[in-house]
Amino acid sequence: MVKKIVEKESEDKAPAKKKASAVKSAAAPKKSKKVTAELTPEKREEQIRLAAYYRWEQKGKQDGSHTDDWFEAEDSLTD
Repeated sequence: MVKKIVEKESEDKAPAKKKASAVKSAAAPKKSKKVTAELTPEKREEQIRLAAYYRWEQKGKQDGSHTDDWFEAEDSLTD
């Protein structure tokens, strides 16, 4: 009878230990990998194009200002 009680207690404790280890692993800080979003040349050019377009619109859609708008857009995105 004593064996049955001891076996029963050890069975009751075993799952509790497993749960505790699961809690520890969940509470442990996870190492996060730094994800660097690389800007491809195509994406960079698209951003510059859009910024230059919006500058051109803000200036009243002036003829001949496209190169100035492009360079200003480039400068603003590389800061």
